[in-house]
This record gives sequence, C-alpha cells and structure tokens, in this order.
Amino acid sequence: MLLGKTTCLGFVTAAAVVAMFLDFATFTSDEDADVDTQTTASVAPGASSLDVPRFVISSPGAGESCKAFPIENGTPGHNALSIDSSCGSLYQPLANARTWRNNEDGTIDLADNLGRTIVEFSPSDGLAYISIEPRTVILSMSAEGVNPL
Repeated sequence: MLLGKTTCLGFVTAAAVVAMFLDFATFTSDEDADVDTQTTASVAPGASSLDVPRFVISSPGAGESCKAFPIENGTPGHNALSIDSSCGSLYQPLANARTWRNNEDGTIDLADNLGRTIVEFSPSDGLAYISIEPRTVILSMSAEGVNPL
C-alpha cells in the first residue's frame, strides 16, 4: 500500500515539529553554560541599565542637584521611590520622600511613607518638570535616561 503525498507531507511535518521541540528542550535545559567564572568575575561592572530611568532634581540655577529613581511596585500610578540622601540639602523634607505618584492631571507628587505630599511637580518643557507645591521652594526635575518616545 502506497501512502499519498498528503500523508507523507503530514509525517514529515510531524517529525519536524517533534525535532523542533526536542531542540528547544535541550536549549532550555539546566546544564551549566560554558562560562569562565574567573574571567567573568574579574570584569568590572559598568553603568547599569538598572539605574534608568532616573530623574535629576535641581535647585534654581542648577547649583545643587540629586537623583530620584521611581521603582515600579505594581500599583498603577504609584511607585516606590529611591532618592539620594543629598536631596535633603535641596529641600530638607525631600529626604523623607518614599513614594512617586503620577496624577491624572499630569503632575507628579513625591510623598512620604504616610502618603503626605512633600513636593508636587508640574510638566514643563520637554521631559522637565517644575515644582508647584510648596510655593516656598522652587525645584526642577528632569528626566535622565528616559526614552521620549
């Protein structure tokens, strides 16, 4: 009994699919990769992509500045905030900022761990922001390492 062309093509296709899955299974196996740990460990770490996006907070005239790193925590519009300790020299309460909140009106609040707003920034030119609250302090915030797309 001879097999038809369609049947042969089906067998070849099935064999190809099985071979593809076997190749994938061996590719994702837990075998040790051929990595020279001595050489790899001796390579000095460079600038890490984990540092971006970051925002630079500055005083007027760009005299002093510090960096803030919003960290996604799964809550839409509310992120944890990692902020340089030097931010306290720009505005003392800023050292206590722990939360980054994206508001519906486009403003950004930096708040303490109780949710009280410390500084509120409003969009300015490009990727820059200007503080609007409290009115007693003027700060700017600009994106660094953020893709403007």
